[in-house]
Amino acid sequence: MFVIVLFLLLVGRAVQIQVVRGAEYQDLAQRQHVRELAIVAKRGVIYDRNGDELAVSRRMATIGADPLFVGDSDATAAALAPVLGMDAADLSAQLRGDGRYVLLARRVEPAVGEAVLGLKLRGIVVHPEEKRVYPKGALAPQLLGFVGTENTGLAGLESQYDEVLKGDAGSRRVVGDPLGRTLGVLFDQVGREGSSVVLTIDEDIQFAAEQALTAAVERFGALKGSAVVLDPRSGEVLAMANVPYFDTNQFGSEPEENRRNTAVNDQYEPGSTFKMVVAAAALEEGLVTPDTSFELGPSITVYDRVVSEAHEDLPAKRVLTVTDILAQSSNVGAITLGLQVGKERLIEYIKEFGFTRPTGIDFPGEASGSMLSSDKWSGSTIANVPIGQGISVTSVQLAAAYGAVANDGVYVQPHLAKDTELPPPRRVVSSEVARQLREMLRVTVAEGTGANAQVEGYVVAGKTGTAQKVLASGKGYSDDRFVASFVGLVPADDPALVILVAIDEPTMEHYGSIVAAPVFAEIADFALRRLAIPPSDSR
Repeated sequence: MFVIVLFLLLVGRAVQIQVVRGAEYQDLAQRQHVRELAIVAKRGVIYDRNGDELAVSRRMATIGADPLFVGDSDATAAALAPVLGMDAADLSAQLRGDGRYVLLARRVEPAVGEAVLGLKLRGIVVHPEEKRVYPKGALAPQLLGFVGTENTGLAGLESQYDEVLKGDAGSRRVVGDPLGRTLGVLFDQVGREGSSVVLTIDEDIQFAAEQALTAAVERFGALKGSAVVLDPRSGEVLAMANVPYFDTNQFGSEPEENRRNTAVNDQYEPGSTFKMVVAAAALEEGLVTPDTSFELGPSITVYDRVVSEAHEDLPAKRVLTVTDILAQSSNVGAITLGLQVGKERLIEYIKEFGFTRPTGIDFPGEASGSMLSSDKWSGSTIANVPIGQGISVTSVQLAAAYGAVANDGVYVQPHLAKDTELPPPRRVVSSEVARQLREMLRVTVAEGTGANAQVEGYVVAGKTGTAQKVLASGKGYSDDRFVASFVGLVPADDPALVILVAIDEPTMEHYGSIVAAPVFAEIADFALRRLAIPPSDSR
């Protein structure tokens, strides 16, 4: 009788497990013994224009644990600690957690993962994970940006081209034993590796620009600096340097102010480099020629504003041509040209040259620059804007504007990746006016304020800038805080490069002719030889 009762009880229990609660127990077993792991896709490589790797992904190992299956946490921790380089007591505490998964070490060398697997510890799991690595270290960190813990681009070009680079994740379903060990793979869903991105950047020119900028920032006790090297015909950016710079592999730990790509993300008042725009407008409107002369005093009064020349001890009257106005960087002359052009036409040319709106360069967070709208101009605004005050620009905007002069009057959108889809080029000024401007800028370097920008064997055209910074209050200008800059075209007769240098808050000296022009010359000298551009006298 006892045997019969026992048999009936066993049958009833079997019916309950298999029929009444079968689905529940099956689901519990599935959850305990079958795990689904996400397999992050390998991120695409970022190359420079010559195929050198600037950003790559390496397969690493991540170590985790399921505390439910660990068993003796102290013994497990004692075995793991020397392999992971961690404290055994801390490890043991983590292994006694309440959750089903504890992350112990992320993205360690594959050899460490192999060593952990070799220990054959209960409840310890090892799975592959990608780590983003920047082989060149401290090269173009603000440009490249970085990738977060989930392999997603968070800044710079890593963010701009994240959808291209990241690919699609796959998944793997594995079955394990009660001890947490993997017994086999049920299926793999293969992901799609990310695609690569080829930049317009030349690694060697980028390095040379960063080195030249760093030396100048240190020499003149400056806050920071930026440089842009642009091919004006194609719009390709060959270098975009920012200093201070740092190891890109340590991007996340660097202060925010050092991580900004100031050439694109920050704007400033350009000062005298902007005088090219008012000269271009006057020439294009047929109001002057390069040889048109004006009798100018040492200052000019426009409504309630008196603007003086930057240099003192000037004669009461002097005669300057339009070429002289650029070459000598005359404030009075530039304002005189601005008055002839007039507010509405000047605003039109400013916009045609690409100011007050983003260039559209393929980089996140581009600043647009700024200027008062036409209806908010006061009577004296026409005395500010022609000399580069009351208007803010970015370095890439200013380089692209000079690129139009270099490219026979045709503006091409700057870009950083080879396959970028660009809007059609647009004409800003006539080919003849562009030629006249190049000649006037050549004189500026040969005989005027840009003498320190000369490069042996090449004819250079360009313009200096020494811009007072706006006070923190927004009212008036600082007497001791400047942006020193130079923008140049080389070779002047058939420009292959536009190079802009901007040094923020130099303290030892503040003139663009002294601080920025020599940096231009150093970068230009290297880039011209790197690209095998023939000297001017052999062209």
